Amino acid sequence: MSMPTILPSGQLHPDALKGPFVKYINSSTPATKGEPGVKVSGDAMAERWKAEEKRVNEYWREHRDEAIDLTPQLGSNRVDSYDSKTIVENKGMGFIIETIQPGVFTAEDANKSAASGGATHGFFYRETDFLFSAAQEYTALGENEVFRHRNINDVNFVRDTLDFFTDGDYTQADVNRMQDQMTAVVRELAQQIKDGGSPDLSKVKTTLTVGGGEVSISQLLEMQKTGRELSESFSGMTSGSLTGHNIEAFAEMGIAKSLGNYYGSDKGTIGQMFSKGIDRLYEKGMVQLEKADAWVKTVSYAAGTSSNRDAVKTERNIADLFSKLNTGNKSGLVQSFSSTLTQARAMVQQYCSQYNLPTSHVGLAGATAGIEKFFQAWINKL
Repeated sequence: MSMPTILPSGQLHPDALKGPFVKYINSSTPATKGEPGVKVSGDAMAERWKAEEKRVNEYWREHRDEAIDLTPQLGSNRVDSYDSKTIVENKGMGFIIETIQPGVFTAEDANKSAASGGATHGFFYRETDFLFSAAQEYTALGENEVFRHRNINDVNFVRDTLDFFTDGDYTQADVNRMQDQMTAVVRELAQQIKDGGSPDLSKVKTTLTVGGGEVSISQLLEMQKTGRELSESFSGMTSGSLTGHNIEAFAEMGIAKSLGNYYGSDKGTIGQMFSKGIDRLYEKGMVQLEKADAWVKTVSYAAGTSSNRDAVKTERNIADLFSKLNTGNKSGLVQSFSSTLTQARAMVQQYCSQYNLPTSHVGLAGATAGIEKFFQAWINKL
């Protein structure tokens, strides 16, 4: 999970002013040729932008996860786009920042984010189209030709799958075995085509060995989709101000953890590993929020006030409450959600009473409705 750009205190996160994407403009020092504020010839300006674009593209390929998106906060300033990047220029505040478009993810993006502490994983974003392409080639060319020369794209899928479910505890032998099993999947898909049908993963009988558990490719892709959707509740969080948005977000974070446990409860060994993987993402999300709060307290007096501390505590307690729902069966899950929602509301009401605030001030009614809608949508899918 990335750090919030604008912190609860209203200040910029320090990472926004670090790294090679930040350019400081010192008004007391005369600008050199080609710098902002100095007129230059058309050719010189074109050369400058050409060099700048080259630098942006090179850095983008290597460090795209290090950029911070300030577009929403700097919407009134000039914004130029290059491919999937945005250049945000804000001379008045003294910095120029290049950033990725928010919400655009690949497996590589997710893995970079995860490596720096983000609550996501590349497994959620790996494609399996290569299986169908390989099956088509197998049908047309035969096994020897296809499996000798085909472009093997499955190694990253295999490694990310094993990494998510085993928390990195796998060997090259595990990778080799699963790749062999993926080849068997391709053979089955090819046979479906030869028999006159369309390739259908749900009809494949070959199972994949993941951390000592067995799972079909269709079941694995269902877990992939579910895990990606659950992980969305662990990122994009802010903390430190008890608002309807935060009440709802922290409740959904806890619910997502419980849903991961419920979803994996009847799926044997692979289900247990899935549940533990979701638990790890939840913990990573909480750690990132704690780091952000700790930094805010070093730069803002307001972040250390009792109301702020109690707001943070209430947020964390709400997430903790919902992360411990009864996941034994659907009926128990629904009943425990109802009682937990009552407890969470009482917790917010206590905070409001302590600081003489009406519950409408923190948007409790709207947050409650949002939490109920979120939970019901998942119940309808499970």
